[in-house]
Amino acid sequence: MINRLIQIQFARLKRQKILYLFFVVMTGIIISNGIQCAGGLDDHGMGYYAGGKFPTMCMQSYIDIVGTLFLGFISAVLICGEKASGMFAQPLLNGVSKKQLLTAKTVSIFTVALVCFLFVAAASIGTGFFLWGTHIFDQAQDYLLQMLLLLFPQTTMVLFFVLLALYMSNISGMMCASLIILLVNNLFSQFFGRYLSFVDFMYYLYAFSGYNGMEVTEKVIVSGITVNIVTGIILVYGIRRRAKNMII
Repeated sequence: MINRLIQIQFARLKRQKILYLFFVVMTGIIISNGIQCAGGLDDHGMGYYAGGKFPTMCMQSYIDIVGTLFLGFISAVLICGEKASGMFAQPLLNGVSKKQLLTAKTVSIFTVALVCFLFVAAASIGTGFFLWGTHIFDQAQDYLLQMLLLLFPQTTMVLFFVLLALYMSNISGMMCASLIILLVNNLFSQFFGRYLSFVDFMYYLYAFSGYNGMEVTEKVIVSGITVNIVTGIILVYGIRRRAKNMII
């Protein structure tokens, strides 16, 4: 039953061509970044990311606004959009529980997030190889570690968007809330990161990607993984509680 529900979610996304649009936009951003880096002549501007640091730059572009908002939009479409249209209730009338339906939607959003993440990783390395040859692998150990660590806050982000979508009544409300939260969190992360690092999982989107020169130290890794695991458990509890009390 769950597999069938997941197939239905992907069929809806496929009909709307949302994922293809993301691939086109992100490819354009990566190519644009590559051209600017290749033309950079100094070590403090775009030229700093030429060669082995290019995948890091692309990951920073992805987690900053574009990729994160895209996941928010996918969550809005699969949850808020169906709630608003009444289609969310149809599977429930056919003997499917709210738990099964939300599990299928959450797994679908997780899968989309992973596909997008791997696409950015592969496209950035491929573009870098085309521009700088084997120099793209000079710092492979660093950016592969960053990518691995980023899977933690990315996973937590999906859970956060699922819970947020369960409280939003429509897609536009969900997107406005997502944008405001991201902008405010980005601002606070830059000025109050020392304090947010103890409680805010979104902070590690920036910390793990080396945003604004942040160092990925052992302490940052341990605290980041801990914060994301604890937050993830809390979000799962919140999703289950909201689903149980939600009136469709």
